[in-house]
Amino acid sequence: MIVIVSVIAFLLLLTSLNLYVTYYNTVETVEMTVANKGKEVASSILTRFDTAAYEEFMENRHPSDTYYKIRSEFNDAREYYNVLHVYTLVADEENKARVMISGFSAKGEEISIGEYCIIPSKYIPALIEGRPFYTDIIGDKKYGAYITAGVPIYNKNNDYLGILAVDISTNNVNDITEEVLSKSIPVFIFNGLFVVLSFGLFVFIQKWVRKEINIQVDDTEVTYQVEFNAMLHTLRSIRHDFINHIQVIQGLLKIGRQERAFEYVTSLTSEIETIELPVKVNNPALFILLQAKWVRAQNEKVDIHLFVDDSDFNKVKSKDLIKILSNLIDNAFDATLNFPEKERFIKIEIHSSPSSYTFIVENIGPVIPPDLQMKIFESGFSTKEERVGNPRGEGLFIIKQVVESYGGTIHLKSEKMSTKFSVFIPF
Repeated sequence: MIVIVSVIAFLLLLTSLNLYVTYYNTVETVEMTVANKGKEVASSILTRFDTAAYEEFMENRHPSDTYYKIRSEFNDAREYYNVLHVYTLVADEENKARVMISGFSAKGEEISIGEYCIIPSKYIPALIEGRPFYTDIIGDKKYGAYITAGVPIYNKNNDYLGILAVDISTNNVNDITEEVLSKSIPVFIFNGLFVVLSFGLFVFIQKWVRKEINIQVDDTEVTYQVEFNAMLHTLRSIRHDFINHIQVIQGLLKIGRQERAFEYVTSLTSEIETIELPVKVNNPALFILLQAKWVRAQNEKVDIHLFVDDSDFNKVKSKDLIKILSNLIDNAFDATLNFPEKERFIKIEIHSSPSSYTFIVENIGPVIPPDLQMKIFESGFSTKEERVGNPRGEGLFIIKQVVESYGGTIHLKSEKMSTKFSVFIPF
């Protein structure tokens, strides 16, 4: 009991840490989005900026018709782009930022020629060297929080004349962050539920495996350990995909595509629902097997169809049931994955009657020649490529042994684009 409580507490801690990191990254992303918007605004204003007139003003730096004309254009730009200030900057002999021409502020204040500008010292080199830049958030009692973004001004001879800068408000960063996080709530909920369900599934499988080992100590352990490892591999694969989804969402937020990020989260929620097994299975061992194969099919883009009767299939030992179906289904995957995603197809039928069970696994695949259809049930014979450390040719041989031990039969039908194995077990 103490162990379970400790694990749950640890999972809650991880979820809380994930929430904190996501919040921090979201705030950082929104701030970067505002800063990039400021650079885009400054660049847009610069495309219509009269560089020659500004160069003429810089020769005497006194109010003139040119000065008032540029100031009026800056006022129009400030209102059009809804920013706090639009102005030009240069560095003086003391390497301090000075305003040359500025439109009125958002509060209607006039800034004089040569007035000092509050720019953090670490951005002064960019001002001196003529490089684009944007600042961290600057706090101001009068205007609130804002970011300054600037782009260099060059004349037709590529001479550096100064920086065209804008101040853009960040007062709505918290509002945007809260909105993005609220739209991401389904992801957080899924993350927490997925971790808890994965832990519960792990505990369930572990107890189930131990029970079967105590009942039969022969080869049951090997059979279940294979499927257990396959399930863990599948869970790791899902976790890997989930991390990729989070990275995509963060990427969309970093480039300012909040609407696309929300759409992506919505589509991800729908995709998650497809992981659940679509049919009811009353045999626990069979349920775990089909659940693992179903998730594998979703991950590997295989169109899989399941038909399972409402029976517990207890006339066949669970280990034998798993041996038959796991080998047939794995063979089906091996064949199907050689085809393009749009053509991959597997159909599994598990039927029960008062006197027999029927297991059918059909998949897309190449035609198996008639002269090989009997040989494939022999030990060591395989039509698949041999791999180091991965022996071939035992799956169908094992199935044949198990089926014959129950007095059953196995049939193969192979034709163009379809291979079907049918197992019949009477009792």
